Amino acid sequence: MAATASDSDGSISKVEFYNGSSLIATLTASPYSVTFTGVQRGSYTVTAKAYDNKGASTTSAPITASVN
Repeated sequence: MAATASDSDGSISKVEFYNGSSLIATLTASPYSVTFTGVQRGSYTVTAKAYDNKGASTTSAPITASVN
């Protein structure tokens, strides 16, 4: 999974990836990508949440990933 994040008046301090409400990974440097491994079969709802250097944050639209 990968996310692109930018901030017009500062910098990105971290990007978090979530499966539902469970944190998968926190990345503090670009590129913001993570491999989602060791998961069981099923459907997962994943989001990315980006934080800027002033503490503001935004969350991506959710995506659904299926593991067969």
